[in-house]
Amino acid sequence: MLDEVNGMTLKKKEAILTGLSKDTDDKYYYLTSNHLTMKMIMRLEMVYGEDLMKVVKHNPYQMVYDVDGIGFVTADKFAQSIGFETDDPYRLEAFAGYQLMQWCVQRGDSYMLLDEFKEKLVKSIDAENYDLDEILTALSRDRQIMIEEDRIYPFSQYEAEEYISQYLAMFPSQSFEKIDPEEIKDGIEEIEEEFGITYQDKQKEAIEAFFDNDLLILTGGPGTGKTTIVRGMVKLCKRLYPQYNITLCAPTGRASKRLAELTECDAKTVHSLLRWDKDTGKFARDEEDPLNIDLLIIDEVSMLDQWVFYNLFKAGVNIKKLILIGDQDQLPSVGIGCVLKDLLDSERFKVVKLEKIYRQHEGSDIIELADQIKKDKCEDVVSENDIRFFECDPYQIKNLTLQVVEHALNRYDTLFEGFMNVQVLAPKYNGINGIDALNGALQKQFNPPAKGKRELQVGYRTYREGDKILQLKNQPDDDVFNGDIGILEEIIYSKEDINNQNRLIVNFDGVIVEYTSETFMNITHAYCVSVHKAQGSEYPIVIMPMANEYGIMLQKRLLYTAVSRAYESLIMIGQKQAFLSGVKRKEYYDRKTTLLDRIQKYL
Repeated sequence: MLDEVNGMTLKKKEAILTGLSKDTDDKYYYLTSNHLTMKMIMRLEMVYGEDLMKVVKHNPYQMVYDVDGIGFVTADKFAQSIGFETDDPYRLEAFAGYQLMQWCVQRGDSYMLLDEFKEKLVKSIDAENYDLDEILTALSRDRQIMIEEDRIYPFSQYEAEEYISQYLAMFPSQSFEKIDPEEIKDGIEEIEEEFGITYQDKQKEAIEAFFDNDLLILTGGPGTGKTTIVRGMVKLCKRLYPQYNITLCAPTGRASKRLAELTECDAKTVHSLLRWDKDTGKFARDEEDPLNIDLLIIDEVSMLDQWVFYNLFKAGVNIKKLILIGDQDQLPSVGIGCVLKDLLDSERFKVVKLEKIYRQHEGSDIIELADQIKKDKCEDVVSENDIRFFECDPYQIKNLTLQVVEHALNRYDTLFEGFMNVQVLAPKYNGINGIDALNGALQKQFNPPAKGKRELQVGYRTYREGDKILQLKNQPDDDVFNGDIGILEEIIYSKEDINNQNRLIVNFDGVIVEYTSETFMNITHAYCVSVHKAQGSEYPIVIMPMANEYGIMLQKRLLYTAVSRAYESLIMIGQKQAFLSGVKRKEYYDRKTTLLDRIQKYL
């Protein structure tokens, strides 16, 4: 195999072979030959030190509990490689904990009913002899699960619910100094004059509530003036409380950038604020290294799951005032929980609901349609002004989408500018009109193979210079985050690279990020993206294929979220009846959490 490596010399080859043959009992040789990477081994050494080999040979599944960034699948592959049987008690315990978390994540639940979990687990265990109660006892002892009444939680989710509710019950440890209400009213008038606007009564109520309450929840759909209010809050707060540290954040890179632009204040992603480590899956900021923040404003709160809130609050012991902004009618978080809904349903916090639509310029028809969906009043989609619906048969959707995208891109001076402003959204990946098929067709149409244009095959995808790229995971160290969109500017082949690796160089609005085989999984094509990935972002032009083949994915929250991603033009293509049926379809499943009960208990 060494003979096939580019750049391999006889001297290098001999050195490698000599090193491998020195001692087959060498721990690195042993561990790497049984499917662990050097990065994993370094983490194991940090935790276990000289006991590393003793621990992993005795119980390789122990690393799942002790070492961040190593999960059941990795440990199981290693364990079976060194001879562990599928009915080994250590394996059965780790498998049960893994399955519980997987099933909870699939549905967004923080717990399962105990009887349901036992029934599903028995069906999935590949062993004849085991004691289910013994497995659960061992998992409880190791703090991997928590059983409460008839519910079983992954311990991390139980802990998250407990911590969030207790934090809110004691929040804040210290409040802002009170300001004379007349001074606040005078300040609002000064802000109005400076911005050249007139706040309506509900908007003034929100700003006044900001100063009167330690925790404020601001909700409303697109066009209801949330950002205008926040801009005024921040401006006035800086004048009245110059001594306090103000920070704004949002779940995604695009959302934080948009927040910064609209409020003229710095804004970060939640993950960069908490210093997320993608290798360990942990946040660096916590109780021992808390955030130095007096006022924290979080936008797009509906996207944040329980685990992120838990970590945010662990690092938030110094926060004196907290403003949560979100749209409760959008899709819930991808992760476990529905925190915004639970906070609103608790009726324990000051909430200002914005319902009046103020935006009357370009894009107002889109806002009106979103409002109709939210209020269950959408009976038809009329093609006029900002909205177009081109009806066609399902087999025509792909070609018509290509034509519409081409027409939209022609509005911009460059293809790059067009790609950043025109976005195709679809609900699911598979099918003739799914995300994968549309990405392939759009790439072929707008970035076809050309002489001198490099391309690289990664799995079943072909990446080509000039491709539109979507970031799938947070990489704070590279200043790029889940949902960011960029352009593939350069491909470097392994034969040209000093480390013999293929590299993709992507430009995310001036942020240059390099990808190798270790991080190729963090990106995909972005000509068409899912509605979930687009949440937290806005685009001037949104194009939505619409077909009955999307099935149960077409439901009210998803379509409301998709429509509200557009702020100038919305173009739908396909079967209108699929859209109209979808907006009447409520969620088929309510998430199971006990956060609401805990909040009500502690408050």
